[in-house]
Amino acid sequence: MSHEPFKNIGTRKFINLSGSGTLQSVGNAYLEGTLSVSGAVTLAGPASGSAAGSGSYLGLSTTGAPVLTNPTVLRKKPINCQFTSSAADNITLVPVGIDSRAIVPIIDAATGTTLLNKELTGSLTMDFTAATGSGALDTGTVDTSDQGYYVYLITKNGGVDPALMGSLSRNAPTMPPDYTYKSQALFFAFYNTAIEPFVNRADGWTYCRDQGMTSGTQTDVFYADLSAYLPVSGTAGVSVICRNTSTTARVLYIYLPQIGGNVAGNRGGTSFFYVDNLGKKTDGAGVYLQPFYIEFPVPIGGSTLGYDWNGSVSSGVNFVQLGWKTEVYS
Repeated sequence: MSHEPFKNIGTRKFINLSGSGTLQSVGNAYLEGTLSVSGAVTLAGPASGSAAGSGSYLGLSTTGAPVLTNPTVLRKKPINCQFTSSAADNITLVPVGIDSRAIVPIIDAATGTTLLNKELTGSLTMDFTAATGSGALDTGTVDTSDQGYYVYLITKNGGVDPALMGSLSRNAPTMPPDYTYKSQALFFAFYNTAIEPFVNRADGWTYCRDQGMTSGTQTDVFYADLSAYLPVSGTAGVSVICRNTSTTARVLYIYLPQIGGNVAGNRGGTSFFYVDNLGKKTDGAGVYLQPFYIEFPVPIGGSTLGYDWNGSVSSGVNFVQLGWKTEVYS
């Protein structure tokens, strides 16, 4: 006896279906538990979904692992990743949160088209001084004189054998043999003979004090290169400490490259911040230190913060890095 196929099954529950058929256009339906079917079952699709944002698609990798095939999903932030260290050369990623579980988006490093959401339930450690590859640096030996390193989660095909790896590259680390997937940079570690002590939070912020540029005394626009101290394309928090014991023109301008450089005849017109009249005495005696704190996006390129002493200067300006987070959190 012939019958019309189901167009809408509502909340009905069907088990132990026999025969062959096609499941398609199911909308927001879910298949869960054990479905006992004899014959062939075809999933027509793939089915679009919103788990990874608008326009994402659900599919299977070559190893049968579920994947999301919209690479823009990589812009989603990792969940519950926290970094710590109790040794001079080791960095450890610890899954945190109520269930001590971290989820990290990783993408096929070669094609950039297939993305996995890698779940971590145990800690991972890398050693800056170990042999290159997984669990160490991608290439070369560690630079012990003031250098920042980006830390990635990498895996083999299908998300297996996860490991940490450090690199000087902010987005293109050299992948070891058999490792095909990588995250965006999850962490930026500053190394100076050893890892500088730091505090890292699950929202990506890392707090670590190291002197970047000191005694800046340029009287024209000058941009300090802080790229070794801050994660490029991330976000930085910097303390600016300035002092001028000169007798005249005690004015300091601070610039960000995104806002624009200074031009003659327009001092301050493109400045991000300026400090006027550093000191209360006309002879410069007793001039005080003027500190202030700023957060800003770190530009792609070497120049980071600019300044200009409008006139003569004695002493100068210090930029002290207090905190940062990488691009994936910014």
